[in-house]
Amino acid sequence: MSSVDKYFDQLVDHFTSDTYREEILNAKREFFDQAGIIDEESHYFEARMAQFLDWYIYTRPLSEYHMPPVQLVLNKNLIEMNATDQEAYQDLAKADHSLFEFLKIRGSDVHIYDLFKKKKVVLRNSDLNVGFNPNEIFDVRVIPFNNKLHFAKGFCFHPSEAKKFILKEVKKIRHLENEQHEALMLRLLKMRYKLEQYKHIRLEYIYTNDPNIKI
Repeated sequence: MSSVDKYFDQLVDHFTSDTYREEILNAKREFFDQAGIIDEESHYFEARMAQFLDWYIYTRPLSEYHMPPVQLVLNKNLIEMNATDQEAYQDLAKADHSLFEFLKIRGSDVHIYDLFKKKKVVLRNSDLNVGFNPNEIFDVRVIPFNNKLHFAKGFCFHPSEAKKFILKEVKKIRHLENEQHEALMLRLLKMRYKLEQYKHIRLEYIYTNDPNIKI
């Protein structure tokens, strides 16, 4: 387990404890309402839960404090920490959530392109450097932890055939607030899982804004 995973797991353990039982239940309802419900028997279930936990820890404001857990832990004395721990949580709080296009792998370096910020990003000596495909767009958080960029656990890979649609949607809202970016990524996440659920339906009937097509 990497150090970034260790600190993330500590946040998960704390913010999914009995103290936050109602919060986590509400968060699950919100996430799956927006991103689509998936069967627990699906082989995508673990990936979906990783996406949920990333959203819950890094993005969703807790109802009482109006900030996500990764920010709250730095503002409240909720977890015992020393100076090293505090620096680690500060790094996690800088996680950048976006849609990325895979460019290439050189050695163990992963080259990607941030579609919202329109800039190239290189993860040097990445722990994860397999499983990417050319022209593939994916949703993930990139964390600047301990002077090195890391991928978070929750990935959503969109099929290359959806690239044109996704690029158009990104262009519409690139200049808007981050909340609009988050909403789009959740909407695309829902489309991705509908595509898996309805294998007999053509992709263009799922990755669409046509109000007459309801799947």
